[in-house]
Amino acid sequence: MKNVRGLLLGVLAGVALTIPALADPSPTPNAPEATSAAIATPDDAVLSAVRGKLASQPAATDERQRDDQTALTDFYTARHGEGLWVTASGLKPEAKLLASEIANAWAYALDVSAFKLPKLENGMLTTNDTDSLADAEIQYSTAALLYARHARGGRIPDPTSMLTTEFDRRPQWIAPKAVIEGLAATREPDAYLRGLEPQHPQFEKLRQLYVAMLPADGKPARLSPAAKRLRANMEMWRWMWTDMGDLYVLNNIPEFMQYVYKDGKIIRSAKIVAGQTDKQSTIFSRPLKYVVLRPTWIVPESIKVNELWPSLIRGGGLMRQYGLQIETKNGKRLDWRAIDWSKADIRDYDVTQPPGPRSVLGHVKFSFPSQHTIFMHDTPDKWMFRQAQRTLSHGCLRVQNPMQLAEIILKEDKGWDPAKVAELDRSGPLNNEVPIEKEIPIHLVYFTAWVDDAGKLKTFRDVYGHEKRVTQALDGDWDKINKGHNHLAPVEPDFNPEALAASSPDRSPNLTRSAQKNATISDIIGNALGLPF
Repeated sequence: MKNVRGLLLGVLAGVALTIPALADPSPTPNAPEATSAAIATPDDAVLSAVRGKLASQPAATDERQRDDQTALTDFYTARHGEGLWVTASGLKPEAKLLASEIANAWAYALDVSAFKLPKLENGMLTTNDTDSLADAEIQYSTAALLYARHARGGRIPDPTSMLTTEFDRRPQWIAPKAVIEGLAATREPDAYLRGLEPQHPQFEKLRQLYVAMLPADGKPARLSPAAKRLRANMEMWRWMWTDMGDLYVLNNIPEFMQYVYKDGKIIRSAKIVAGQTDKQSTIFSRPLKYVVLRPTWIVPESIKVNELWPSLIRGGGLMRQYGLQIETKNGKRLDWRAIDWSKADIRDYDVTQPPGPRSVLGHVKFSFPSQHTIFMHDTPDKWMFRQAQRTLSHGCLRVQNPMQLAEIILKEDKGWDPAKVAELDRSGPLNNEVPIEKEIPIHLVYFTAWVDDAGKLKTFRDVYGHEKRVTQALDGDWDKINKGHNHLAPVEPDFNPEALAASSPDRSPNLTRSAQKNATISDIIGNALGLPF
C-alpha cells in the first residue's frame, strides 16, 4: 500500500510540474487571463445593430439632443447582453411600462405628441427584422431622455433669452447619462419617469387640479384658460431648485407676499412691495449673504441716470430731499453743488445715502448678490403696504415688519436673541454687514396660481405678463412673445443733458426753499414713492 501511495503522489507531482496552472492558480505575466467575456452571454443581435446605428448617426443640431446621442452611444457601447426595451424576440415588459407612462404625459401637463415611439399592433411591433428592432430600441431610449428633459422644464430650455431677461431661471436638468443608467437599473421605468417630475408638494396640488380640468375622456384637446394657467405654473415649478432649503424665504411677486419656511412649514408671512411694471423685480433665487443693520444706500445706475441726473441739472432737489452724497469711484467725497451736471456724467460717480431717519432702506437690508442688483429692505413708507397691487418700487422688495425677519435669520445663523438684534439696530455700527454662514436661500417667484392647505385654488393677477409668456411658449406661439427690454443692458440717459439744462427754469446750485416747492415731475415721483428701489 505504501508503494502504491508513493506512486500516486509521484504522478501528481509530475503533472503539477508539467501544467503550471495546476501548480500555481495565479496566472503568469504572459498567460491569457480567464475573462468574464469567455463566460458572458453573447450579445443580442439587436444590441449589436443598435451600436452600429448610434455610431453612424449624424450629430443633432440641438445641443441637448447631441448630449442625448452621446449618452446613448456611450451607454450601448459599454452594455453587453441585450438592450433595455427590445430583443430579437420582440418587446420586453419594460418597454410596455415605459410607453404606457409616456402616453400618460398629459396628466403632468406635458405634450404626448412630442415623444416618438414605435408603432404597435395588438401590443406587438409591426416588423421584427433586426434593423427595425434596433430602430425601436433607440426610439424608446430617445423618448425616455426627452421625457426626462421635459419633466424638468426643457420645453423652454432658456427662459431668460426665450421669454424675458427678467426671468432668471434654468430647467433643473438631470444628465442624460444618469437617466439612461437609472432606467437600466430598474424594472419599473414608469415609476422612474414619474420620479423625474418636480417633487414639490405645490406642483402635485396644481397637477391634481389640472387633471380635473381636462376633458372627460382624459385627452387634452383644447385647454381652457384656467387649465393653461395651471399648466404655466406647473412649468415654472420645473425650474425651481429641487432643494428649496431647510430654512428659506419665498417672495411671491403676483401675490405681494413673503413666506418664511422652516422644515417645510410656514413660520412667518408678511406683505411685500415689488417693482413697478416697467422696473420689475427679477425672478431668481440666490443664497442670503448679509443682513445689513443701519444700512447705507448705494443708488443704482438706473435711478442715478434717469432720476437724479435730471434733478441735479435742475438744481438738485432730490439730493437735498434725501440727504444724498456724491463720491468718486475711489470713495472721495465731492460737493455736488460745485459740479456742472450739464457736462458731467453721473455714471462716473457713486451716489450714496447714509443711514438715518430719511434712509429709503430703513433699519435693515437683506443682501443676496446677483447681476440684478436687487435686495430686500425696510422702508419708511408704510402706506405702501395698504395698497392692493403693490408694484411700487424700482425693483427691490420692501418688506413689512423686516426686523422680525432679521431676528429669525440671525437666530438661525448666529444664535442671537431679539434683544441683541434690537441693540445693534439701536446703537450698533453704521452699515453693519453681518455675514450669513448657513445656506438660507432667497426665492423670488412668480406663481399666479397657488393651492392652499385646504385644497382651495388662489389666483393672482399676471402683473408682469410672465404667465402669458410661458403659455405662449407652451402653445408654440414663440413669435407672439413680448420679451420687453433687456434690464441688464447698460443704462443710457433718455434725455440730452445740455438740452435739458438749457430748457430748465432753474439750474442754480443754490435752489431756494420756495423753488423746491415748485417740484419737477422727477421730484414729485421721488417724493411720492420715497425714491423706492
